[in-house]
Amino acid sequence: MSEYQGRGRGGDRGRGGRGRGRGRGDFDGQGRGRGGATFSGFQGGDDSSRGGRGDFRGGAGRGRGRPDKFAGEGIVFNPGSIPRPDPTITKLEDELIRAKNVDTLSTKMAQVKISGEHDVQDITGWFPRRPAFGTQGNNVTLWTNYFKLDITAKVALLKYTLKVERVDKYPKKEKEEKGRKLQPKAKGKNAKDDKNQGPKGRKLHSIITSALGQVTNSVPFATEFKDQVISLAPFKLPENNVVTVQYRDEGKDDVYKVEFHGPATVDLPALLQYLRTMHDTTGNVSFPKFEDVIDAISIITGYHARSNPAAAALGRSRYFPLQAPPDEKYDLNWPEYNRIIRGYFQSARPATGRIILNANVSHGVFRPKGLVSDMARTFRGDYDSLNKVLSKLRCRCKILSEDKDPKKSRIIQKVIYGLAQTRDGVGKDAEPNPPKVSKNGANAKSVQFHLRAPAPAGLRGNAYTTVDEYYKKRYGFNINPEFPVVNVGTKLKPVYMPAELVEVLDGQPVRRKTTPDETRGMINFSCRSPFANATSISTYGREVLGLDDSQFLSRFGIQVGKTLLTVQGRELPPPAILYQDAAGNRPKVVNVNEGEWNMESVRVIKPGKPIDRWFWVSIDRGQRAHTRHNDVLASMQKWVAFLQSQGIAIASNPLRCRNNQVTVRYSAADALKPLFEEMKPQDPQFVFVVLPGAKTDTSIYNDVKKLGDLEYGYLTQNVLQNNLLKNNPQLFANLGLKVNLKMGGTNHKLRDDIAVLKQGPCMVVGYDVTHPTNLPRDTAGLPSIVGMVASVDRDLSQWPATVWTQGTGVEMADKDMMKKQFEGRLKLFKERTDRLPKNIIIFRDGVSEGQFHQVLTIELASIRDACKAVYPPTDTPPKITIIVSVKRHQTRFYPTDQRNMVRSRNIKNGTVVDRGVTLATTWDFFLTAHKGLQGTSRPAHYTVLLDEVFSALPREQAANQLEKLTYELCHLFGRATKAVSICPPAYYADILCTRARVYLSDLLEGLETQSTISSNTAGSSSLPQIEIHENVAGSMFYI
Repeated sequence: MSEYQGRGRGGDRGRGGRGRGRGRGDFDGQGRGRGGATFSGFQGGDDSSRGGRGDFRGGAGRGRGRPDKFAGEGIVFNPGSIPRPDPTITKLEDELIRAKNVDTLSTKMAQVKISGEHDVQDITGWFPRRPAFGTQGNNVTLWTNYFKLDITAKVALLKYTLKVERVDKYPKKEKEEKGRKLQPKAKGKNAKDDKNQGPKGRKLHSIITSALGQVTNSVPFATEFKDQVISLAPFKLPENNVVTVQYRDEGKDDVYKVEFHGPATVDLPALLQYLRTMHDTTGNVSFPKFEDVIDAISIITGYHARSNPAAAALGRSRYFPLQAPPDEKYDLNWPEYNRIIRGYFQSARPATGRIILNANVSHGVFRPKGLVSDMARTFRGDYDSLNKVLSKLRCRCKILSEDKDPKKSRIIQKVIYGLAQTRDGVGKDAEPNPPKVSKNGANAKSVQFHLRAPAPAGLRGNAYTTVDEYYKKRYGFNINPEFPVVNVGTKLKPVYMPAELVEVLDGQPVRRKTTPDETRGMINFSCRSPFANATSISTYGREVLGLDDSQFLSRFGIQVGKTLLTVQGRELPPPAILYQDAAGNRPKVVNVNEGEWNMESVRVIKPGKPIDRWFWVSIDRGQRAHTRHNDVLASMQKWVAFLQSQGIAIASNPLRCRNNQVTVRYSAADALKPLFEEMKPQDPQFVFVVLPGAKTDTSIYNDVKKLGDLEYGYLTQNVLQNNLLKNNPQLFANLGLKVNLKMGGTNHKLRDDIAVLKQGPCMVVGYDVTHPTNLPRDTAGLPSIVGMVASVDRDLSQWPATVWTQGTGVEMADKDMMKKQFEGRLKLFKERTDRLPKNIIIFRDGVSEGQFHQVLTIELASIRDACKAVYPPTDTPPKITIIVSVKRHQTRFYPTDQRNMVRSRNIKNGTVVDRGVTLATTWDFFLTAHKGLQGTSRPAHYTVLLDEVFSALPREQAANQLEKLTYELCHLFGRATKAVSICPPAYYADILCTRARVYLSDLLEGLETQSTISSNTAGSSSLPQIEIHENVAGSMFYI
């Protein structure tokens, strides 16, 4: 499913696919960044995410004459009826925090030492309990996108798990006799489900529906039509618990067996009791608590939408109305005529004293629907595009009756392979007498197939006939020669049908990465104010999700509250930012306004190493290459002068070279290498690369980074020619921020030290694991990437990095590599500061709740072992705090008062929420650190998994200091002049992973890897390793 999800992360991180879509890290002008980059092509979008991609701001720059994007909207959602947060919940939260057991558990957790030598199974659920709720900041009341679930069930639910398998038609002996004829077919685009995989999607939905119809009788049930069924009473099952289903939707008499396992008890009363007391009487120490019960509730609340034939259900929790009103969908038109539909997400969540239902807007891109003949007219003869769109889509095929009686026609479902192609029936294992197709997308008169005897009346057997003649003689049906023939078989065994008899089913999502045009359309359509989103959730969203289907829900003792909940939030004060004054003589304080500040009349606080040896290269292509070279040279000179004016020490003149004009005809790497090789004896520190045109050529960009970061060890900075020639001071400054970071400088810092840094040397770490997604090939065998950054200075401005690969889809960092790489971070910290850290604060990006315990049992163990290897035996081991940061969640907050919002009508930057939608015993909070420029701001969610750093503080101070640290860190993203939406350690780690994808781009795109990627064989698998050149390895090369 292709959809816009803010982060380009990607996201649900939940974790699954990571189609990151993040900005590359050092390229300006292409809108690849998030939320409000001064030089980016788009700013934010719905759920505006990162908050600022970088940059120097010279003023507000508001356009003139732009239409009012809030026309017809209210300023805040439901201003006339704003209930205060439920006082009974607030009272319960306070009582739980004051309870003695919280202190006891916090103390016990502080004593936990996890290493590879200890058995930790008995403490995996013992995360640090919340020491207190935060108190600092201005109190505000906020709407949140949750409804209260009133659950009165007094008895446990029952859960069946299902296993669906196709029944083999042939006994083992008969199969052996048939030999090769019954061997599994080669897998292709239209491969059927095999016995191991089983049916999926609509087919599985149909089979489970049939099976349940045989056993449920009048027992209330709900299912997600995959492998779980929730019921109020046992089903009357056959003795072997297996139900047989005849599946004929595809025109074959396939038989499936549905095996019911269970029922298991889903202890709903125990969950309700736990939420009231935060004391688990079952003795279960796992996390999250009562996950099976919460899943069961989500299945029940989602059953209405999932069973509705007028809605498409994607994933576990998203539902899209197929008959939505015009304002709920958006046609993308040419070239594929896909459409965006606004759908709705729902999922039950536990909170202190209650269960709440999270509901949010969600947007998906769907394929066109209807008769292929109508689609052919829409595509206006562009059958190459139509063929691409139709491939793999499910359709309804009308099978005509031989006696020509329309009433006897029947409908079967098939999967379209594509339009008729000249290579149909050709290939290994193909049958003799392949079809004869005159051209791709040929009509019925131009497609012939070999008709075996005996043939229908009027046709000759064992001879070729056209599709047109076949339908005319056999069915009396005249095919319109205007339309192409559709193949609903396979490439080797095509089955041809007229376009007029094939109807594409509605609700089929685009299952690839969206194109740039689709992404722009998605952003334009989905970018809606908090008021609009809250209104949709409370009105049409409830209808789509069936939240008012009281008759069904009440049978399970569930009722959904009618209004969104309100919660208490706090607006934290922003820190003061420090630069050097314009003369470079003394520090100058810059005040933060709505999460932003500017660099007028200031310089960077600390320049990096002098750039004494640098050169620049102008890349171009085509017959008119380098016609503007003199203009480019003049702009480069102006840019260098600007950098000098900002306090960045760079030599006025570049190194000499024979010719810095590079013309790319085929490979950018081949064109650049001679120049890079020529400059090698002069040992350049930095290369400025002017890329051709107004839009990035990804292949050129990738080759520049591979050559600079991996092969030659040159720091590089790219800029588009069209942008450079504008001679824009904002662009020059934006590039300057990145250059200074790469050279080890500090662009800005906080005026007041972060409190935890006063306790002694502190290293802050961020790391992330990303997986190959949204690729044009199967991801099996492709490596996952781990990126880690760690601070090396008191100002938290420099974050050198390390990156490595590991097995596909492995979420936890490899134990041995984690230990080795963490040792390297500790040694580098000591090299730069002459001391080892006393405290280590780690931001682990993006793991799901179900993986929290693995972070402690696997990754923390490696970190402890790394510390043991580096620290002298006589030294006290460092105190470690691990915080998981997550952006890919569905929690949102909306203002209730226009005095507590920014111009985009989002909540103010610095708003933190730690109660109302959280569990009192789990130490977590939501922080909106950035200023949402448009759309609805998405807060970051932070959860503490281990705390040894803050535990020594008084309870309330510990909560306040962690929130303050996190918020202030968000102002230290080095290439931005605004607060970003997620903590820089996690942010930098993600940018690093994105850069690593550049290094592996050939492999990820299905090509052979270049020599700059070494191969390390482990067992029978070959895993490419990334080796950053030693000249740049200690720098922020990735920024």
